[in-house]
Amino acid sequence: MREREERVTELFRRHADDIHAYAVWRVGRQDAADVVGEVFLVAWRSLDRVRAGEERGWLFGVARRVVLAHRRQGTATAVLDERMVTSTVAQDGPDRLADDVALRDQVRRALDALGERDREVLVTAAWFDLTAAEAARVLGVSRPTYAVRLHRARTRFRVAYQRIAEDSGGASPTVRKPVAA
Repeated sequence: MREREERVTELFRRHADDIHAYAVWRVGRQDAADVVGEVFLVAWRSLDRVRAGEERGWLFGVARRVVLAHRRQGTATAVLDERMVTSTVAQDGPDRLADDVALRDQVRRALDALGERDREVLVTAAWFDLTAAEAARVLGVSRPTYAVRLHRARTRFRVAYQRIAEDSGGASPTVRKPVAA
């Protein structure tokens, strides 16, 4: 029993923040703690099925199923706008801030133009730093299926983004790549 407690405690210590971030994205801040609690309750009950080294992907898969259950119960909310609004504001002056706001708006609109399945695969890939194998497990598909879905979703996103940029008068803000540390 003690070993089980220690293992779940270690899983929580290592992965709770990431699971919480995922839950915030999917159901909003208000319900995210409930999702995290349910995920780790499932982990406690199903600890025997969690293979060493695969815990993170398994936990994200559980989180996805818990979120889907919450959605069926009508508790999910749209948090993409909140994420965009509460993210760090640029420090490089009004021109950079205006570009960042325009870029975020165009990205949000392009994501909104996609289906839920495309949004889910893109955001899972981009925001949660999962490996392809982990992301596939989260989404409940094989790795090759995940790769195909990701490729198709990226293609559809690119088309939607270009259409939105053109509709905005061709003024597409430059997407800045992060500087390597």
